Amino acid sequence: MRTIFLFVLLVTVFSQSLRAGVFDNRYPSAQAAAMSNATVALIGDVWAPYYNPAGLANVNGIQVASAVQRLFNQPFLQNAFFGAAMPLPGKYGTIAVNFEFFGVKYSGATLSRENTFTISHGFYLMNDIHSSLSFGYNLRYYYWDLGQSVENRSLGSASAFGLDLGLQGTLYHRIFGGVYAYNINAPSMGKYTKHDLPQRIVVGAGYRPISSVTTTISLDKTIGFDTQVLGGFEFRPIPWLALRVGAGTQPNRISAGFGIRFKGFVLDYSFRNHPVLPETHKIGLMYFFGKQN
Repeated sequence: MRTIFLFVLLVTVFSQSLRAGVFDNRYPSAQAAAMSNATVALIGDVWAPYYNPAGLANVNGIQVASAVQRLFNQPFLQNAFFGAAMPLPGKYGTIAVNFEFFGVKYSGATLSRENTFTISHGFYLMNDIHSSLSFGYNLRYYYWDLGQSVENRSLGSASAFGLDLGLQGTLYHRIFGGVYAYNINAPSMGKYTKHDLPQRIVVGAGYRPISSVTTTISLDKTIGFDTQVLGGFEFRPIPWLALRVGAGTQPNRISAGFGIRFKGFVLDYSFRNHPVLPETHKIGLMYFFGKQN
């Protein structure tokens, strides 16, 4: 029965991945995941390139971070992220570098490996006491190793470059808006059989009626698929603790999590269910060398 379950799970996971394309639907921020990734208008830390690179403009000091997630609670699906962000002198914004590893290993064999290297830049177009508008972009390098066949023969590898663009705006530090275009250059991978990488457009808004409460909503459209409606909520009962929940459609999923801040360190955890597959757990650790937002 365990073998049958693993086979069905693998078929489900990879059929979904290939329909949407490889290098998709994996995000590092446990804060965002707990809010169902409805953060295109809000997130402004080292993980911003995955949600909206314009959010990098909001980074005030050097940040380093790492995150791991247990996709569908399966040990053979390995996914890890590493990132760093640093403000540039003057008004030149913030740059960031990110690396993602995703691998499928079973019975000691690597069935597939995906690596993504990202260089990002975000900066303010306008920023005053009442409002702000920022712009950002990602330059991505995708590398896909197809692993080995049952005869221990290499199945080859492929690579591609992607370009993302994003905008974020705020009004009175209470109303937020954002738009993010992913893989606008329509990259594809493969020499003989082409795999088109996913193209997405995400728009969203957020509202912070008081400093301890944040609500968000996003519309996430992958070309060729139905639009996802995502929503999230964050409450900070005390300055060092954040409680989060979220929900989304296509498929219907709910999420929850928490964040703890202590002397420059931020520990985040999230849980997200799935209507067919087991749940996904994510944990992230970040360190701020400068002021925290």
